[in-house]
Amino acid sequence: MKKLLIQLDTDKRPSTFDQVVAYDAGVDNIISHFEITKEDVEDIIYGAVFTRRAKKLKNTAVFIGGSDVEKGEEILEAVKDVFFANFRVSTMLDSNGSNTTAAAAVLKIREEVDLKGKEVLIAAGTGPVGVRAAALFAKEGAEVTITSRKQEKADKKAAKIKEDYGVENIIGVEASKDEDFREVIKGKEVILSAGPPKINFIKKEMWENTDGIKVMADINAVSPAGIEGIEAQADGDKLDNIKVFGALGIGGLKMKLHKEAVSKLFKDNDKIFNALEVYKLYEKI
Repeated sequence: MKKLLIQLDTDKRPSTFDQVVAYDAGVDNIISHFEITKEDVEDIIYGAVFTRRAKKLKNTAVFIGGSDVEKGEEILEAVKDVFFANFRVSTMLDSNGSNTTAAAAVLKIREEVDLKGKEVLIAAGTGPVGVRAAALFAKEGAEVTITSRKQEKADKKAAKIKEDYGVENIIGVEASKDEDFREVIKGKEVILSAGPPKINFIKKEMWENTDGIKVMADINAVSPAGIEGIEAQADGDKLDNIKVFGALGIGGLKMKLHKEAVSKLFKDNDKIFNALEVYKLYEKI
């Protein structure tokens, strides 16, 4: 029986990237839907769960993507609302690559340092990758600080992460100017820049003159880097005795996690792959 992946994409065009990775992961065919809203979900999912016998439903799965993470989360909730009894199929959310990127970044850092009790700073930590990385760091026992340009947003996001992921060790701080970042990186042992492309948060002279930093990572592949001095291809390189990871260094593991997660969708019909579930796949690869 063919492995069918139903692609629910919130953008105008379904992601070619997600399609290629799905085929590389062993999918036989992709049924793509685009510009999806939560109101569209019910009929599509009914078509997925009522067309194959219960024992064969593991051969159908759903992948939710697109550039808008909040819309993707709405779609995931709508999909889960349609499921009942054993009429369900495994589903993965990776809008804008946020779950796989966050998992890969934290895992790369975890390989270099025991995160328990470590002071972690996430620049632009209120964005999709930052939020998920913060939750994963906190799950590992780190003390996490996320930054935003506004204190109110930082506080709200920190509170929501605590509620959604059942963690406590996260705080939000306002940081928008160089002097803010100079202050907030003090005492931090791990720094992750999780912001959008072409925005530099932490200049080289800041981290060069700050003691105690053990690992830094940056998910931005477009110059200028979020953390000045980190090259996109860095994969455990050393800068002034600090281990560093760039977007391409992180991206290799992100791709492995993405393919592994898609492959695992077809093992059962009742799995939901979000950030934590993708993170846990590392032990299998």
